[in-house]
Amino acid sequence: MTRSHQSYIPLDQLNAIQKGTMAYEWKGVPCLKNPFDLALYQRLLWAQKPRTLIEIGSNKGGSALWFADMAEILGFRMRVISIDIVPVWGVKDKRIDFRTGDGRKLETVLSQRELAALPRPLLVIEDASHDYDQTLAALRFFDPVMRSGEYLIVEDGIIEAMLATDRYKGGPSKAIDEFLAEAGDRYEIDSRYCDYFGYNVTWNTNGYLKRL
Repeated sequence: MTRSHQSYIPLDQLNAIQKGTMAYEWKGVPCLKNPFDLALYQRLLWAQKPRTLIEIGSNKGGSALWFADMAEILGFRMRVISIDIVPVWGVKDKRIDFRTGDGRKLETVLSQRELAALPRPLLVIEDASHDYDQTLAALRFFDPVMRSGEYLIVEDGIIEAMLATDRYKGGPSKAIDEFLAEAGDRYEIDSRYCDYFGYNVTWNTNGYLKRL
């Protein structure tokens, strides 16, 4: 059954929460995460205990720092690789490898040889431009290396519920639908995370993709 990309959160409340999300910081560094996904990521990190987390879209580095800290708090070792087209200068942390690269051309910053050698499990979070073509390119890039039980997470599909997809060429939701159609039965949308607080009460609407 096809899932709607809409959310139980009404539009006026989405906009109010988004205002706080865009102002949220971790250790004084912009993190840009909302309370729902901060809680969901904590649950996922504890359940999966990924040895490597790859984040596409660093912004100022706050979310990469948050992920590294959460793994340490939860008691497991995790390497973070965070990639953005704009270099990150304000965060220096030995647990985080900030790299400069285009989410549409990830092969220029991540070789297949390196990907094959990364400690597993692997957790990939796609949080770059939110444009349809960039999101789809990232999903296709990581698909061949994902193993059973690992997650590809697509952030900010919520822009569909916010009526903003036209600004993003159809946005993450369009990319998720196309990717899942291509992938067949290799992935499922993990509704345990998408719907934990209510149907798609997450900014990653239909975006918790589990490799089967």
